[in-house]
Amino acid sequence: MKQIFRSLQIFTLTLGVALGGLLHVANAVAQINVRAEVAKPLKAAQDALQSGQPEAAAALAQQALTLPELTAIERNAILRTLAVASSQAKNFVLAVSSLESLIQELPSTAKDAEKRPLVEALLSASQQAQDYPRLVLWARQYFKLEGSNPSVRPVLIQTLALLQRHQEVVQEVQEKIKLDASAGLKTPETEYRLMAFSQRQLKDEEGYNASLKLLLQNHPSKAYWAEIIPRMARQSSFNPRFDLDLYRLLEATGNVQDTVEYMDMINLASKAGLPAEALRVIDAAYSNGVLGKGSEAATHQKLRQQIQQRAAEDDKSLPALEKSAKDGPAWSSLADVYAAKQNWELANTAYAKALSLGGLKREVETRLHFALSLFQAGKKPEALKMLETVQGDATAMELAKLWKLWMA
Repeated sequence: MKQIFRSLQIFTLTLGVALGGLLHVANAVAQINVRAEVAKPLKAAQDALQSGQPEAAAALAQQALTLPELTAIERNAILRTLAVASSQAKNFVLAVSSLESLIQELPSTAKDAEKRPLVEALLSASQQAQDYPRLVLWARQYFKLEGSNPSVRPVLIQTLALLQRHQEVVQEVQEKIKLDASAGLKTPETEYRLMAFSQRQLKDEEGYNASLKLLLQNHPSKAYWAEIIPRMARQSSFNPRFDLDLYRLLEATGNVQDTVEYMDMINLASKAGLPAEALRVIDAAYSNGVLGKGSEAATHQKLRQQIQQRAAEDDKSLPALEKSAKDGPAWSSLADVYAAKQNWELANTAYAKALSLGGLKREVETRLHFALSLFQAGKKPEALKMLETVQGDATAMELAKLWKLWMA
């Protein structure tokens, strides 16, 4: 809300220039094209404005409007003066009505360049009057006039959000993203967030996930990762074989935090036959003060000792595993063991050997794990190329997309 308020302030200050232009035109018109009986109250109103008496100026301008047989030029000058006076007097409802009349009474020959500053002033007054439907109406008209004030579309988006017109919010943000891209600008985080919020209100899960990815791409944060990763696990199409891989991404983004999450990751690594990874995770949980405390401290310690024993046994059996590796699946399993031990160079060699030999039942997993190992070894370009080859499983492909976002 604070960011929205700040944007609205900028909008008001920017459009304030239009009011000065209104008064300047009104003065010029009054000196040339206004009859004496009209010029007198009009000049009195303008003098009151110059003297810092906007309420009196507005009253005098309203009186001038009641004069009989006003010409179009005279009404134009009076309405301009009334718009400025009522705005300065903070009577924004009156400012809105006078500006709207002024715009609607312009001759059909009036050019867009003449209309745009009037519409800007009307937008500002509508905002101040909290007449949000009118602001939306005239903002759209402003775009038809090819108005270029950069504050208008952000305020339109924010106003639509306030009005809970969520489909229109999504459409306007998407349009702004395109315009920003063509102008070489970065769309503000607030606008992505407004789009995501509206998509959630519309129950557009696919759109909401896409907006989260845009936020991660353009304004990455730990919080957005904490949102998108669990959402992936809840999708009906999610392949549970990738539970551990999902936790690895959660850990990489700094979002494995509570006891349940640590225990889940430890158990998944153990079941995958990777005690070295399970031990690393449980040691991290102890270091972070998540495990080893409270009523479950003894249970945690027993689990830690069991995993330490399995890791030691795994170390002893590793030479035999290395000697027996003959085909693609065996080399892939060996590569996973190296990766669990964070021996990235050996892991990369083994993954490459596995892919070259072929015959892999789950080649997509090997490619995904190979990409992560390459990245950990400081080979980011190669890792990104490998992620591009992850094909055939929807869950693996989605994970690859998320890892690419994180690696970027």
